[in-house]
Amino acid sequence: MAQRFSCLVAAVMVLAGCGGGSPPPGGPAGSTSKAAAADHADGGATGDAGAPAAKPFAGSPTEATQLIGAAIDKNSADVKKCVVEYRTRKKLPHERVEISVGIDQEGRLLGATLKGNKQDATLSECVQRALSSAPFPRSHAGVIQVTKSYEEIEQ
Repeated sequence: MAQRFSCLVAAVMVLAGCGGGSPPPGGPAGSTSKAAAADHADGGATGDAGAPAAKPFAGSPTEATQLIGAAIDKNSADVKKCVVEYRTRKKLPHERVEISVGIDQEGRLLGATLKGNKQDATLSECVQRALSSAPFPRSHAGVIQVTKSYEEIEQ
C-alpha cells in the first residue's frame, strides 16, 4: 500500500498594527544596512563572500504569505519527519496534523505550534529546528501566521 503526504495549505494572516504596503519614511535605502546588520546579527544566511544574504521583501500580505508557504515547502522533508515522530509518539498513525507557523515583519520565525488548543513542546521544537534556516520574507504586514496541514492519503 503506497502512502504519500499531502500538504494542504490554509493561510491565516494576522495583521499586527502595520498599515498598507507603503515604505516607512526615509524609504528602504535608509533601512537596508540596518536590516542587513540585523540579519547578520541574528545568524542570517551568508552568501559566497560571507556577506549576509538579503531576505526577500514582500510588498503585500498576500505575497508575504506565498513566500512563507514556499519557504516552509522547501523544508517540508524535515517538517514531515517531525510530523511522523509526533504521530508515532502519540499513537496517531494517520491523523491529520495542522501546524501554525508565525513570522514577524523582519522575516524571523516566532514559533511553530499545533493549531488550536493542543500543545506539544517536542513537535514545536522539532518544527522550529527544521525551519530555522528557511528564508522567510520581510514585509510591512506585521505578524503573519500560516497554517500547514499534513495528512496521509492511502492509495
